[in-house]
Parts: sequence; C-alpha cells; structure tokens
Amino acid sequence: MTHDHDTPSDATDAPPPAWKPKVHGRKRGFLTPKEKIWLDATLPDFRPPQADSRAALLAALGADPEQARLVLEIGFGNGQFLAPLAARHPADRFIGVEVFQEGMAALIRRLQRDQSTNTRIIPEDARLALQEMIPPDSLDWVVINFPDPWPKKRHHKRRIVQAELLDLLTRRMVPGGRLTLATDWEEYAWWMAEVLEAHSGFENLAAPERFAPRPDFWHETRFETKGVHAGRTIHHLAWRRLP
Repeated sequence: MTHDHDTPSDATDAPPPAWKPKVHGRKRGFLTPKEKIWLDATLPDFRPPQADSRAALLAALGADPEQARLVLEIGFGNGQFLAPLAARHPADRFIGVEVFQEGMAALIRRLQRDQSTNTRIIPEDARLALQEMIPPDSLDWVVINFPDPWPKKRHHKRRIVQAELLDLLTRRMVPGGRLTLATDWEEYAWWMAEVLEAHSGFENLAAPERFAPRPDFWHETRFETKGVHAGRTIHHLAWRRLP
C-alpha cells in the first residue's frame, strides 16, 4: 500500500479533497456475491463512531476514558491476532484497519460468534484511517503484525512502515503509547528498525538490542506458522511514543 501525497502539515491533518491512497494487492479475496452482500450490510455496524477526542471516542464505544485503552491494529488480516487480544481485554476498545474484504468478513464472523462488542473495523488504507477517523493523541497501543514485505526493491515504497506513517502515529498516539511490530521477513525487520531509529518520535523499549523478545501477550497467527514452517525467524519490535 502506498501513495505519493506528502503528509499534510496543517493542524487538521486533512488530505486534499481529491486525495485517495493507492492500495496495492487484492482486496476482495474469495467472497462469493452472497457473502459480499452480507458484508456490505453488516460492516456499518462495526465501524467506529466519529469523535473529535480520545475521551469522546471511548465514551461513544461504551468504555471508561479514564480506565480503558484504545488499541489499533493496522492490517489485521483475518483477525487471528486481534480477536483473541480483544477477548482477553474486554474493558479496552480495539479498532482494526484492513482493506482485505475476506479478512473483514472472517473477523466479523468471529466477533459475532464470540458475542464480542469491544472491537470495531475501519475498511480503509491505514494512513487515510489515521488522518480522518482517529482523533489526535488517542491511541494507547498500535500493532503492526506481518505487514506485506514487498520484497522486490522497486516495491519498497509500498511498505506500510515508512517515516510518513510514523509521523501520523506520533500525532495519533498518546505520549508513552506502545508501538509493537512483528515480521518473519528478516530484511524487512531491519528496514523497520532502521526507519524507527531514524525517527525522533519513538524510543526502542528493547534497547540496547534492536529486536525484542516474543511478548507475553502474543497469539500465534497463520502467518507466523507459515513463516516458521518455511524456516524463517520471527522478529518482534517494541517501541514507545516519546512525550
């Protein structure tokens, strides 16, 4: 996923009216026409409400702004990490960002099956979601697990972890908010570490090491399983948004 628009510097972070991020990769997946109709009818119930502050958003989601965390997962895939995490922390509120429609459908089915009510979905490019749907200084924790590595050098500009994204996150995360990442692609792990190290808005919680140990909140997904079976090492990164 990528776009060529420079990150706006105005106070509202609002993109120009004609701006729309270019999303790469398949979006529909293998949904049948009937499933697509069901998703279109169901998805609006899972969208987060519009709010102009963290407190207002958490209150609209039925949570105590003084106690609950607001957690965002960028690219939740089929929800195999997001759904269990949300189930373990019912008092917190979770938002997943994804453009893959089959993944949205899978997560919604799981949330309905589990009668889970603390998770919402934004079916947009992450940068657009952050600019338009997340209030400033709102996110306590941002998760980016197994993003597409776009391994060919000419495609590196499509990678989600870029300075542009970190600029947006510094404006949307609370001071001290956590940013955790994971990948099974070693070259991309070093890429993410180097992008983060070059940014002034975050500090490495695993320092002096570049990579963090597997966290205690971890839930294995099919992406991790595939990577391990292929002989790849899972790299975890743990960073904190500076005040």
